[in-house]
Amino acid sequence: MQFRLVIKIYKKLGLFPASFFFRSIWSVSFFLFFLVFSLFSYGQDSSLGFVSHEGGITLIDIAKNLKLKEIVLPGSFLRGIGLSAEGKTLFVADKSSGSVLVVDIDEGKIINTIALGQNPEFLRIHPLKKTLFVSYEPDKNQSGSSNRAKIAQIDIHKEKILKEFLSGEETEAIEFSADGTKLLVSNEGENTIGIYDISSGKEIKRQSVQAIGLRPRGLKRAPFGDIYAVTFENSNKVALFDKDFSLIKEAPTASGPYGLAFDPSAKKLLVLAFRDRKLQVFEVPTLKLIAEAPVGERSWHFTFSPDGKKILVASGRSNKLIVLDAVNFKELATIEGIKAPWGIVTFPPSYGSLDNP
Repeated sequence: MQFRLVIKIYKKLGLFPASFFFRSIWSVSFFLFFLVFSLFSYGQDSSLGFVSHEGGITLIDIAKNLKLKEIVLPGSFLRGIGLSAEGKTLFVADKSSGSVLVVDIDEGKIINTIALGQNPEFLRIHPLKKTLFVSYEPDKNQSGSSNRAKIAQIDIHKEKILKEFLSGEETEAIEFSADGTKLLVSNEGENTIGIYDISSGKEIKRQSVQAIGLRPRGLKRAPFGDIYAVTFENSNKVALFDKDFSLIKEAPTASGPYGLAFDPSAKKLLVLAFRDRKLQVFEVPTLKLIAEAPVGERSWHFTFSPDGKKILVASGRSNKLIVLDAVNFKELATIEGIKAPWGIVTFPPSYGSLDNP
């Protein structure tokens, strides 16, 4: 796009060669120069953050800790967010319209709307980047409707629903098995973990975790192998499970644990305890608390930067992002003026409560 714009400018200035031969040489030479310049200009420092919030999406320059661009979507209340493989298209769960909005980043506008139902919330891109999964609630105004939530599997390229999974009550987090064949969800309204075969859409098991804690909300797999971490919002606990969801270890947290993610080495587990406004860091697999950092009000989700050096926390009721050092967990910056931020992902993709590389 930028290259074509430069060509137009040169034509208007009369600097574009008239001869086809020289024009071809000029175009190739200038394109190579432009490409090299772009690589130097937009190298590792071009990592971007994408924040879903009330009224739109904010793009963040991660290296500079600055807002880069606003995609204004009036009337929207955006929550779960995911990015296409090439980093050109965003998919966001919109509570206001009960749909997934497909947003072109360059154009800064909605290019498609995929209708779902009430209260769409958690959204995850499958590791193969061909489909996404999003949870939503039943229409409780309809007589005889079930209390069980649903999860829609959506084809990213065709932008349409492939199938729906009948889940448990108040389905929250979505995760995948290491081989990508299974879908796992936390059902906070009934204290269970649901496990599904993605290919067939069939439920494999629904594991009760009530003996361990109440309202399982966050669910995340370790970067290596099938070890899962779950936060229990109303019991102030975090627990590790094996692939069969047998308990490995549990530990107390501060009040209101929700969003969580392993660090890239899988040696640390980070948990946002939103009621106490803390990010807590636990050693893996002992779950020994080794560090804490203050965050803002209603901090539900966070991400590492693609280089693993920073942590960006969406602090919803504080209307800002908090940027922390990923080694010592000290605050590096705050990015203000983002209305009720809910979720955050990056490009290139990184470890966080809503995504993996």
